[in-house]
Amino acid sequence: MKNIRVAVLGLCLAGLFVSVSQAKDIDELTAFFKKNDFKSIVVKPPKGILKHTYLVPDGPYTHLFDWDMYFMGVAFSYDGVGKPVASSVKSFLEFVNETANWPGYAPREIAPDALWALPEMCKPFLAQAAQLASRVTGDASWLLAKDTGAGTATNYEKLAAMLAFWEDNRKAADGLFRWYNGVESGVDNNPAVSDNPSDVTEGVDLQCYLYREYLAMSALAEKLGKKEDAAAYAKKAADLKALTLAKMWSEKDGTFYNIDSRTGEMVKIKTWTNFTPLWVKIASPEQAKRMIEEHLLNEREFWSPNGVRTIAITEPFYNSKSGYWRGPVWIISDYLMMHGLLNYGYKKEALELANKTVSLLTADLRVTGGMNENYNPETGAPLAGGHFLSWNLLAEHMIEEAEKGTDPAAIAW
Repeated sequence: MKNIRVAVLGLCLAGLFVSVSQAKDIDELTAFFKKNDFKSIVVKPPKGILKHTYLVPDGPYTHLFDWDMYFMGVAFSYDGVGKPVASSVKSFLEFVNETANWPGYAPREIAPDALWALPEMCKPFLAQAAQLASRVTGDASWLLAKDTGAGTATNYEKLAAMLAFWEDNRKAADGLFRWYNGVESGVDNNPAVSDNPSDVTEGVDLQCYLYREYLAMSALAEKLGKKEDAAAYAKKAADLKALTLAKMWSEKDGTFYNIDSRTGEMVKIKTWTNFTPLWVKIASPEQAKRMIEEHLLNEREFWSPNGVRTIAITEPFYNSKSGYWRGPVWIISDYLMMHGLLNYGYKKEALELANKTVSLLTADLRVTGGMNENYNPETGAPLAGGHFLSWNLLAEHMIEEAEKGTDPAAIAW
């Protein structure tokens, strides 16, 4: 609580306006998280086929999910807690090379009684999660253990096998990577990702996540004394960055777009995932300026009174009330866009977005005693899964991060 108040004072001293009501929201959100011990609720003991402690969104879920686990782990890092993240990674790795014909495959979610979402792949966040857990705990030696499943590969080797799966099975002829479908991407009904047919959409977000995954593997390899691996993964990251910039940027429209691998044509739908190059810092300053000023901060497209719309209001798919990822505000997209703004010097706007996000959650908590999956961008009304607890844990420190420019998800030691 003290750190949050200091952050608020810092905003005032910097000449950036923080209202009394916004300061109250910060304190109220922090107090509510602490009173309800939210971070212990999402840590589950081993159960069924999940043989390690694991992180699971609270609400109707018992599943281990890929990027939910990672971003909950980012929130946990503030408390110096990394073991549940490491054990969640181990739970995924237990099934690599053990339960499918595809080398390196693991499903994007696992329940105590079954593998789910076959044949959708676990999103490329496990190396990032492993690096985060190793940094927080100060120990990366668990990656050299051979205690995952019946095989003899180490955790590090299985992380490498998962990246090889993407390279062997999801790389298109142009060198970019394909999502199998929208659900695999995590943005379930993103209209810019094809479900039928599947396995044809080269996603801007997928390239960005894999770029960070390569960087995380390079960092882990360096830490483990594997110099050649570290250099190889760093080169893969650089090559993927160059390819993304060369093929996915539309100079005419001032944004990145997904690509249909069948035709090589851009999928010209304005969705929030087009902005992920801002989060991973691969956009040039000139590209970032156009994306941010022409689109992200454009009130006639993405910038709403209550956060970032997940697709532009100008799109025919836009549905503010029941669109799920087709308009409503999500905490995770707000969080990534806030850091994207910070990465390119838009601190004032990042603070505004952080305040909007915190206000959404505190208003919900006051009325319902919980938080929702997403919110109406025009009215702020809660939508979709009620009493949802996952990456909205990130909101506890959003204003502090916006004010200080800190990033707990940075791939660094």
